[in-house]
Amino acid sequence: MTHPTPGGAGLRIAPASPVSQRHLDRNILRHGIAARRHRLAELETSMVEACERAAMRGACRNVRIDDCKTWDKAAWQRYLEAAARLEPDYLPRMRRLLRDIDRFERLLALPRAAEPTS
Repeated sequence: MTHPTPGGAGLRIAPASPVSQRHLDRNILRHGIAARRHRLAELETSMVEACERAAMRGACRNVRIDDCKTWDKAAWQRYLEAAARLEPDYLPRMRRLLRDIDRFERLLALPRAAEPTS
């Protein structure tokens, strides 16, 4: 379509093309959610393992890493200190993943637009 401009020249405007729905493809959104949940679980596991390793440093033989009931006050204190020390590294990445998951889930919850019929 050609529209006249104030100077008398014609301005050609391309016809509107259908908007790509790829960015709202539900399978892509589901995959993105699953990938981010997986990465979040990896980060959580990594942080917990690092905190548990710190808790076991200097622990007596009765303290078992796989049984929190055996942990003494000192082990818990070392665990919490490690968590506080690691938080600035892990928490921003974890929050970002949680925000992404939330955003993708909200997009997934949107009603589907009617498919154009040809």
